Amino acid sequence: MKRTKRGYYLAVTAAALLLTTAQVSAAWGATPLAEKFRPVRGWMANFSSTADVVANGSISDAIDACDDIVGNKGYCVVELGEGATGLPLEIYRSNTKLVGRAGMTPLESAKNDTFIYIGDNTKRVVIEGLDIAGHSAGNREIYGIIIEGENIKNIAILNNQIHDFDSNRNAHGIAVYGTASTNRRAIANVIIEGNTVHDMRTGSSESIVVNGNVKKWEIKSNDIYDINNIAIDAIGGEGTSPAQENSSGRTLPGKLDAARYGFIEDNFVENMHTVDNPAYGSRESWAAAIYIDGGHHIQLKDNVVMNSAWGYEVGAENCLVSRQVTMIGNSAEESLYGDLLLGGYAHKGFRADKIIDCDPENTVDANEGHGYVKYLTIKENLFTSTETELDNVTLQYRTTSAIIIEPGVEAVNDQGNGSAKNDENAVRISE
Repeated sequence: MKRTKRGYYLAVTAAALLLTTAQVSAAWGATPLAEKFRPVRGWMANFSSTADVVANGSISDAIDACDDIVGNKGYCVVELGEGATGLPLEIYRSNTKLVGRAGMTPLESAKNDTFIYIGDNTKRVVIEGLDIAGHSAGNREIYGIIIEGENIKNIAILNNQIHDFDSNRNAHGIAVYGTASTNRRAIANVIIEGNTVHDMRTGSSESIVVNGNVKKWEIKSNDIYDINNIAIDAIGGEGTSPAQENSSGRTLPGKLDAARYGFIEDNFVENMHTVDNPAYGSRESWAAAIYIDGGHHIQLKDNVVMNSAWGYEVGAENCLVSRQVTMIGNSAEESLYGDLLLGGYAHKGFRADKIIDCDPENTVDANEGHGYVKYLTIKENLFTSTETELDNVTLQYRTTSAIIIEPGVEAVNDQGNGSAKNDENAVRISE
């Protein structure tokens, strides 16, 4: 919870009497994300290296045949043969691995909407080595692989080719949407690794996204290029998980409506611009290649971004706090506006202005950017873009308790309360 000015000074005064200098400084920056929050992988060893079923026709029929071979709870590998067909495909069978072949003919569908869907209560599913080709959906929506719902655990999307999904409205390559209202039924333990996602025209959406009640996930070692909106996004506050009503009757995003405890590592993003994106009027917007928008407890490490509008952004479009984000060892070059953008972009925060509509089901663009950003550690990155239109590291509003150790960044209101007159930012440039 963000403190008021008076509450902050009272709290600091009391804390100074009780805490050592080292303990006080710990309130700055992000707490490193512990390895225990990585998604577990041991369950994948239960799949045999030999295919149990070969899909030479309908993939759905081949998955159904698993029950006859290994029982309805047995681990089953479905290998896609030369004649494999059957998209769109829904997967609700747990303990299922879908495997493509090197040089396979791309899977296609004449329909829009979702090509591969993994739904409620599904556990231990692997999709590996597929080539999935989309098409232009015009003003309709179209998605490659979506994991959506609740009580979905242990999902791995590995080494797939996903490309040519095109929509003027919304398209995704890989999307994870957690809709549950409880922590126990959150989507958990998701691995998105080694995929190549390219030639995407995603409208207002993203090539790879985790959104809502999703915890313990990795987006790792993916190549994403030639896209016209955000490459990787961790989102909170969009109403994917149910909203809440506070004591004064104001509707706010639910406390669990946030992608959290996630690792974004070793990804390569190249050529991300919105100049051919109708969702932004076919002009260059402030979209970032890798974006944390309402997510929390996230580690970004060793990612590479080349030739984008913004390289990275930690922001808060919705009425919540993006927090506990660590950025170490990342690089960016050839960014148009700058390599790193931080903070909410509306002048007033949702806590200061109670008339802002915070109901995720009703908000419009004019009611976005009112969130807060807090507890960041950003250091040892290589941000080398030159002749950028703005500062290479640009602070917007409501960024507090942040440690930013990057060339050209100066300490701003480093008391940490974000309350200095005409200045809502607060960063330190040392640990």
